[in-house]
Amino acid sequence: MPAERPADGIWAFPAEDFAGALVMPGVWVSALPFPSPLRYVFSYLIETADGLVVVDLGWNTDEAWRTFLAGLSRAGKSLDDVSGVVVTHVHPDHYGLASRIRDTSSAWIAVHPAERPQLVIDDAGAERRIDDMARWLRRCGAPTIEVERLRAESAEIAAAISKVQPDLDLVDGASVLGTDGSLVSVHTPGHTPGHVCFLDRERGLIFTGDHVLPRVTPNVSKRPTSDEDPLQDFTRSLHCLDSLDSEGSLLALPGHEWVFEGLHERLAEIEGHHVDRLAEVEAAVRQGCGTVWEVAQAVRWSRPFDTLQPRARRSAIGETYSHLYRLHACGKLRLTPAFPERWTIASA
Repeated sequence: MPAERPADGIWAFPAEDFAGALVMPGVWVSALPFPSPLRYVFSYLIETADGLVVVDLGWNTDEAWRTFLAGLSRAGKSLDDVSGVVVTHVHPDHYGLASRIRDTSSAWIAVHPAERPQLVIDDAGAERRIDDMARWLRRCGAPTIEVERLRAESAEIAAAISKVQPDLDLVDGASVLGTDGSLVSVHTPGHTPGHVCFLDRERGLIFTGDHVLPRVTPNVSKRPTSDEDPLQDFTRSLHCLDSLDSEGSLLALPGHEWVFEGLHERLAEIEGHHVDRLAEVEAAVRQGCGTVWEVAQAVRWSRPFDTLQPRARRSAIGETYSHLYRLHACGKLRLTPAFPERWTIASA
């Protein structure tokens, strides 16, 4: 199979060499370039009786668009064959090409309704989103320079927030249009409130987006536009997905890295990671860290916290917050509303 895990854990070839690769009859994958250590976002093509359904659209660049079109061509298809697009979530690396699809095809676009608040209507909405993020950073105890970095990136961030509104809603268990019930949505909130996976019942596939990745632990952040307790949502979603693979036969097609088997084992690994992270966060508070910012600096990341790029650092802050809040909801930590918020060990 062309999408097996590479020996070194990354795709060691140009994205144009991995456009329209055959996963199995009627399913193709393209690796769309993405400016991130993950390097690529996977966009999948699924053949249906009504035409092609696309799962996820990559970062909005000319290079990603060329790769997407090359993938269609290699699969023997064109934009005219695309009947619709289903989106696991509307982060820019999964929804970025929506505007180009809207402009060049008649395809419908479908998302879970809980993803709609992640989108904006106009430039003013994008500016409000950045203001919300700045207030959130201050509430987390981030220093002024961190807020200034956010403001310095505001134009880039605003450009990445899509204004394309989807045509259809896909709630939990809904059949994707034109698939006669063979492709259904599975609501898996946590990474985002409206994240969905897509179960292909006939082929034994599960398109996991960013809910489950084979190596990297997906980010689960409490930040503006997130649900109240995203880590609790995420854990429940892991169990939901595990229940769908009771026989261990599903092949997982994620949004990044590589196609993989052994979904049950990977779900258990991810849940175990968060159990360990909860203990690490609680220990940091016991040692005197009182703000989200202080705790984020105290726990371990793939790279030292102070070397992370601003976007990655904000993700780390958001993930720290989600774990602090889960401990608070469990009665282990006390949250004192302030500016910044303060976290302490709850009294016995």
